[in-house]
Amino acid sequence: MISKSYGDLALLHFERLSSEPGVAHAITTRPQNYAPDRGIGRADAIHWRRRVCQVLGFPFERLTSPEQILGSEVLPLEDADIGCGRDGRESAVRLVDGLITDRRAVPIILLSADCPLVCAYDPDRPAVGAVHASWHGTLARAAENLVRQMQRAFGSDPARLLAAVTPSAGPCCYEVSRQVWRIARTRLDDPQACFVEKGGRLLFDLWTANHQQLVGAGVRPERIETASICSICDERFWSHRRDGPDAGRFAAFLALR
Repeated sequence: MISKSYGDLALLHFERLSSEPGVAHAITTRPQNYAPDRGIGRADAIHWRRRVCQVLGFPFERLTSPEQILGSEVLPLEDADIGCGRDGRESAVRLVDGLITDRRAVPIILLSADCPLVCAYDPDRPAVGAVHASWHGTLARAAENLVRQMQRAFGSDPARLLAAVTPSAGPCCYEVSRQVWRIARTRLDDPQACFVEKGGRLLFDLWTANHQQLVGAGVRPERIETASICSICDERFWSHRRDGPDAGRFAAFLALR
């Protein structure tokens, strides 16, 4: 990923998406917390949301967020949704983990503290979308649903989509229970490739699982960029596993220009 400094902010950008003039995006880093309702520094979260919108060149008033309920539902953004969630989860678009849109200058924000955020861009329509892929969402095939809903709403050709997977808990650190493995065996196309046993610990490779789903939905492998940065190892990111209840949230911003 490309790291850039904007005065008081350090933001990351995906290489492939950065080369596309029709889309703007950013992945935030610590110490800023972008969740107004949790973690250290939450009182300043709205200020930092405004600041990233300013850097990207979009009005904060149009910043929109899904509620993120650890599911896999993805909805097309409607006019009445614009601005929902800009000031926190209580006002977010309800009961969904992802949003897609073909409206310009409507930045979508998703939050994480270990979960992958999967982003997609259709340069032909154009349209963008993003979904929060927790382990629950990953097993419910959230990334696949993101692609399917862009097909349904916008006629997007999956083979033409650009996709990206943000930093998140990596296969080096993300320990899960045997029950998660049992569920994965009923949901994932190749569960064996997504789990590693190490020193008696069962580790879930969320990156591989989401990559598999994007490819299975028709996205070409060479058009998928996975950050491959572990949020538990890398202290540039908030991590619920590492930081516990004090963990803030880092964010992904995505919008059509």
